[in-house]
Amino acid sequence: MPKVQKSGVSKNRLEALTDGIFAFALTVLVLTLDIPATAPSPPVPETLQGLLSGLLPDFLHYVLAFVILASFWVTHHQFFRRVGAIDRAYIWLTIIGLLFVALIPFSTNLAGTFDQYPLAAMFFEGNIFIVGVIFYAQWLYAAGGKRLLEAGTTPAEVELEKMRLLVMPLTSVAALMLAVTGSLWSSTLYLFTPFFYMWLQRPTEKE
Repeated sequence: MPKVQKSGVSKNRLEALTDGIFAFALTVLVLTLDIPATAPSPPVPETLQGLLSGLLPDFLHYVLAFVILASFWVTHHQFFRRVGAIDRAYIWLTIIGLLFVALIPFSTNLAGTFDQYPLAAMFFEGNIFIVGVIFYAQWLYAAGGKRLLEAGTTPAEVELEKMRLLVMPLTSVAALMLAVTGSLWSSTLYLFTPFFYMWLQRPTEKE
């Protein structure tokens, strides 16, 4: 049975809520791909080509956000399996993190619709940064004095999870710095995050 702290909520229920929010956000992302209402019916080939070209920024941000959310979900699963107990503080840290996870479809739509404005990209990247920082704070709280960790979790495992959880915030900082300079492609940095995660996973392949 999962350990339960004073919160009275089991680890499994919190994990189910987290999975549900991630599943919702991943599904809603596709709604950011809007077909203009002015498109002729039936569309002629030339018009359809122009329509698809216009949707390219939206599609790019859809792919980016999907990869980011999937990376967050995998990372959360990896560190949450080492958490043996939860308390009220941890539950609320998780809920605050999920608040910003559920916001990602909106920030994705904003960045895709206003792709010519660095401020829209900065809003998207800031959203990702906040989620990454809150997940990192969750791990620091759980690992501090090993207050919530499973017995047998080693210091090396604690440090490895810290490194994994820093990937997204650090990538967001780099992307925000590019956006400040006026770059319209700052968000593409997130395409490299899965490779960082795979590189960090190598030491634990035998687990």
